Parts: sequence; C-alpha cells; structure tokens
Amino acid sequence: MMRNINRSLRRSRVRTEIVMYLYKIYPNESYPAEMSRNTGIDPTNILGGLRGMSNRFDESNSLLKMGLVDRIERDNVTYYRLSEPGKKLIESMSASPLLANGNGTGKYLYR
Repeated sequence: MMRNINRSLRRSRVRTEIVMYLYKIYPNESYPAEMSRNTGIDPTNILGGLRGMSNRFDESNSLLKMGLVDRIERDNVTYYRLSEPGKKLIESMSASPLLANGNGTGKYLYR
C-alpha cells in the first residue's frame, strides 16, 4: 500500500500539492475552490486529484481512495481534510526528495 501511495504522489504534482496544502492547514479543512486559489491549480484538477476523474486522474489513485484525505459534508458543501493516516505519512516523509521541488532547497511544491 505504501509503495502505491508513494508512486501515486510521485506521478502527480497535483496530488502532491493538494496533500501538502492540506498538511499546511491541518487540522482545518478546505473546499476545492479554496484549494485552487491557494495552490494555483485549476479547480477541475483539484477534484481529479481528490476523488479521481476520467482518464487523467484514476479513481484508484485518488487521495480519497488511498485514505490520505477525508471528505466532510456540511451545510450542502463538501470539504476535504488531511486524514490522520495522511498526516502521519507526510510527517514520515518530510525529508523525502519526493516532496521537495527538486532543486535542493527542500521547499515543498505548494505555493
């Protein structure tokens, strides 16, 4: 399972940025339009990374299916929050080059 999660995050800048944004605001939740504004990622791609969509974002590799993100329904609005297992995973990988931007600065991908 861990290998699949690592592979999924490595293969998708969108999923990685969503996870890191949710980690940054943890334990608060966010909705897709707010995530889009704060990461600069198109809202459609945010939804794809969170729950899967068509061919580009396979549902089996979505953040929800992998258990990294929780879905919260409140007042007819859907919010997403980093799950406890997702938080632990990010903390265990915090020094990993997987989450770094690749230029050696150690800065994460979110803006």
